[in-house]
Amino acid sequence: MLISSVSNAGEALVPGEETGFYDDIGCMAASATSMKRDARLFVQLADGAGWASVESAWFAVAPRTRSPMGYGFMAFAAEDEARRADTDGTARTWESIVRRMGDH
Repeated sequence: MLISSVSNAGEALVPGEETGFYDDIGCMAASATSMKRDARLFVQLADGAGWASVESAWFAVAPRTRSPMGYGFMAFAAEDEARRADTDGTARTWESIVRRMGDH
């Protein structure tokens, strides 16, 4: 996938395969259940703060935030940052974002 903006991007690293790139965290979350178990997933942190593994990142759902595909997910290094940015004031884990995408 072509990455138009790195601000909400994700990548999936699977040994022996080409790196999978996602322009929106929501797209990667929607694909997560079909990925191989040994896939290592990374997301771009909000405000260009760098990359983090999905296991170490905290997520916010902020629909007013512009993301390439309109999912409005943002990733943060700190739980309190995610809580402040989230519409409901909740810091979310990667598993909760994947479940949310499975509900759509």
